[in-house]
Amino acid sequence: MNVREWTEADRRADVAEAARAAWGALGTDFVMVDETEPPARIRLARERMLLCRLYLGLIQTLNEDYGAAFASHGDSASFRAVGIYVFLRTVICSPAHPSAIARALKLPRVMVLRRLQEMMKQGYVERVGNAYRVTDKVNIPELQDRLQRRIDMITDTASRLAALKGPPRNA
Repeated sequence: MNVREWTEADRRADVAEAARAAWGALGTDFVMVDETEPPARIRLARERMLLCRLYLGLIQTLNEDYGAAFASHGDSASFRAVGIYVFLRTVICSPAHPSAIARALKLPRVMVLRRLQEMMKQGYVERVGNAYRVTDKVNIPELQDRLQRRIDMITDTASRLAALKGPPRNA
């Protein structure tokens, strides 16, 4: 075995171990994909199952990062979506106006305003003029490790999806 083969095998083992650790932290519901055979009547079921597992895993890690108050809302999907959008606009140095958030997320403006108010009460968002941006409260402890777990989940899902696709076809 030459050095390149060993390095590639070692890298694959490291990626596999990272994926096991990332998904394992979420419990057994998120690691049994290989043992599950989805119904044949659902088109691209295995691919969609992998993506669902990724979406749910990412949502669960957000809930773990920001606590029960962040996930306790009756419509927590819109709460998370507004928070993610405001975060994105903050990191691109463009605070978000409620109307722009509502248009981008296809949510009623009134709902967006309520979600922003809730986030302001919790200290995650602040108003700047007529726009909103996230506060430093989003800098949670162990941020690097938490982000790495998400990256490992995404990488694992991408690898599995690529394996399902098979080798590229000649055009």
